[in-house]
Amino acid sequence: MKKKKQRIYILPTGFGLVFIGGAVVMILIGAAYQNNLVNLLAFFMLSLIFVSMIQTHNNLKDVSVEALETEGGFQGREFLVTTILGNGAKGIRFNLEAALKKIPPRSTYENNLPLPPKGSLKLRVSYPAQRRGLHTIHKTKVSSVYPVGLFRAWCWYDTQGEYHIYPELKGDRPLPSIGKMDEGGHTTQIIGGDDFHGHRKFQQGDSQRHIDWKAYARGRPLLVKEFNEGPPGSAILDWHALEGLETEAKLSQLASWVDDAKNKKVTFSLRLPGKEISPGQGLNHAIACWEALAEFDSNSSNKTKSKGARA
Repeated sequence: MKKKKQRIYILPTGFGLVFIGGAVVMILIGAAYQNNLVNLLAFFMLSLIFVSMIQTHNNLKDVSVEALETEGGFQGREFLVTTILGNGAKGIRFNLEAALKKIPPRSTYENNLPLPPKGSLKLRVSYPAQRRGLHTIHKTKVSSVYPVGLFRAWCWYDTQGEYHIYPELKGDRPLPSIGKMDEGGHTTQIIGGDDFHGHRKFQQGDSQRHIDWKAYARGRPLLVKEFNEGPPGSAILDWHALEGLETEAKLSQLASWVDDAKNKKVTFSLRLPGKEISPGQGLNHAIACWEALAEFDSNSSNKTKSKGARA
């Protein structure tokens, strides 16, 4: 099946309009004063305009969008979109730019590399993260002002992609205390280790309460008792523990807790109305929790509760 070619649009840039206007003025001056040097300059400017228009248009020919890679961001900050371009031509393509529809880019990263023949290129662009939720990408624009910036050519591509805008990292409540799992799978707060593990030699600064005085009375050297805390603990980040806060404030506090737990390498679980994420640790677990917070809909959760009450 023959691949459909994309339509390429082209218009003068602001600099191009000034340049074209200057060329027209030079033509009028050369005709009025019959000055060959002015005419030569005017026709040189015209030839540069036409050559630039053709080269800018051709610079987008056979360029395609192969894939999109997205990274979520927190509300009020930025999210990152990587556009992977392909080149079906035998020539190199230069100074390519990528942008999403109706979202002005904020920053670009290492986007000055050429697109090699029959090769690919990644364009990384960040955008302002404005509204919490799961968003869909339908259109991507690829443009270029190569070679001299007189014209901008662009082409729209139908693309499929999604990105998350997480709740704002905001909240002043401390991270919930870590608990340990009992045999029934419930979590209780850890007060202190009570499982005797063994002895070690006394060191300067050790608490006297942990010294095994009975062993010392039997003639043994000063030994310190060691205890472990039993099964590994887990911090519970619970929606219902934030009574008195509005929905967005709760989501922001939970997102901040997730960030704190990730940085402190704490095992944690997340409990939301109608959804629970089991204990885990690390960046991937934190991203899964942030995505759940981004997709949270208080109306849907309320409907689920009311249906359960009627049942």
